[in-house]
Amino acid sequence: MGVKIILFIVIVGGIIFFVIAAPKFFEDYDLKKGLNATSTEKIVSSAQKATIKAAPSAQSSIATPSSSGKKEISDSRIPSGFSREQLSPFFEKIRIASASFSTGYNKPSIIRLYSRLESGDSPIDITGWRLKSNRSEFIIPKAVEIYKPSGANEEKNIILLSNNYVNIYSTTSVINKNFRLNKCAGYLENSFDFNPSLPQSCPMVYRSRYEIAYLSGQCQTYLFSLGGCKAVDYSFYNSLLTGTSEGNVCRAFLNTVGTYGNCFEKYSQDKDFLSSEWRLWVNNDILDSQHDRLNLFDNNGLLVSDYVY
Repeated sequence: MGVKIILFIVIVGGIIFFVIAAPKFFEDYDLKKGLNATSTEKIVSSAQKATIKAAPSAQSSIATPSSSGKKEISDSRIPSGFSREQLSPFFEKIRIASASFSTGYNKPSIIRLYSRLESGDSPIDITGWRLKSNRSEFIIPKAVEIYKPSGANEEKNIILLSNNYVNIYSTTSVINKNFRLNKCAGYLENSFDFNPSLPQSCPMVYRSRYEIAYLSGQCQTYLFSLGGCKAVDYSFYNSLLTGTSEGNVCRAFLNTVGTYGNCFEKYSQDKDFLSSEWRLWVNNDILDSQHDRLNLFDNNGLLVSDYVY
């Protein structure tokens, strides 16, 4: 009888506990489940946001120099008398670096342009652009990029890389060509009287001392003196003993050096063969002898550079 009473009390107590505690148990369970679901949603949502932020816009990857380039130009850099809309996409990428009026008889006036391109900029074609002063103007002509000794030199549009110079002279070219200088150009001065003179910085007539080591000491000593684009001195050439082996060998080598053609053949494939300088002769002096303002316009009539002196 006592056992039955105890068993009855345990069963009744369990029922009472279940009735009282069950709601809280399921409430806690649902709460935890809800929290887990919320956390998962937040993680998914964050991942989606991160993915959206990392994906670049196709439109934003397209460069538009005609618009974005102008926005980067501060108002203080816009030349007086011009508006932002009148600026070229090439504004200040090609600059008028200097202007010098003729200082005397047979001394040309000189205008120098300089290219200053940023990383990623494409080369710029300046042929057909207009250089204007207060009193006159001219169109930038074509030029020969690689001047060949054969004479087959077609003038083409001038394409400037970064850090190129263009010297424009008010006189005429003695070879009737505009051209880009190269490491052998100084030899042309031996045949033509350029004004101003071409740089006398030609490479040596040999690439290595070993190249001429087989020649006589006298011959080598003479070759060492041939720096600065010098032509072969034929008084020395003729002084070599005719009929001797040493003399004949030296003369044979001298026949391969000392001219533009010889230098071109030896060095024209070098990566640094071409100079950064172009020379143009326009036979037109547009500069004022005292003070002036120069404007460079592109093919669309938009301002590229402004210069006052």
